[in-house]
Order: sequence, then structure tokens, then C-alpha cells
Amino acid sequence: MMVTIFIEELSVETIIGVYEQERTNKQPLLIDIEMQYDAKQASLSDNLRYALDYHKISNDIHAFVAASSYQLIEALAHAIADRILINPLVEAVDIKISKPLALDKANNVGIRLSR
Repeated sequence: MMVTIFIEELSVETIIGVYEQERTNKQPLLIDIEMQYDAKQASLSDNLRYALDYHKISNDIHAFVAASSYQLIEALAHAIADRILINPLVEAVDIKISKPLALDKANNVGIRLSR
């Protein structure tokens, strides 16, 4: 039984970007994560040890991103996906990173990555 666990708009401030002001001032990012896994055992047992712990995952990704200093959101998205796919339960992951303050004339800019 494949299910998708999602985390929407995980808010993290970090150093991200290539321009001088981006390298010295933290910026907000909003991160959406979708993880597909077989939830049959979790559903039958009602036991967290057979499920994806979205609390633990969100705390891990938040700490990782907050401590990072990537230039490109493409590289950050790839690193987040690698980190999530270490979990043997996760069969696929979709990452969306939004950088809402990147452009003056747009509400948002970002990237989507699927693995």
C-alpha cells in the first residue's frame, strides 16, 4: 500500500545564493517534501517504528538547511533528496524549494526535483 507523506512550507532561514548580499544575509526558504513509501506494515501495526516519522524528518531537514550555505537551490534540493533517500522506507521523494524574496517583481521563485 503506497502512500505519500508530505511536509508543506517548512520554513528555514539560510545562506543561499550567488550574489554578495546573499552570501552574508540569511534568506527565508519554504520547502515542500513528498515521500512515497509502502505503509502496509505501519497501517496494520499502528506502530510508528514501521512508518515515516515526519516530525523527525522535518527537524533533520530544518537543521541541515539552516546550517548549509549552498549557492544554488538546485544543489540544495539534490542534497535534501539524498538525505531523505537514506531512509530505507522511502521509495521516492519530491522536493520543492521556494525562495520568496529572490525577485522584486515576482512573488516567488524556486525549483522542483523528483527522485
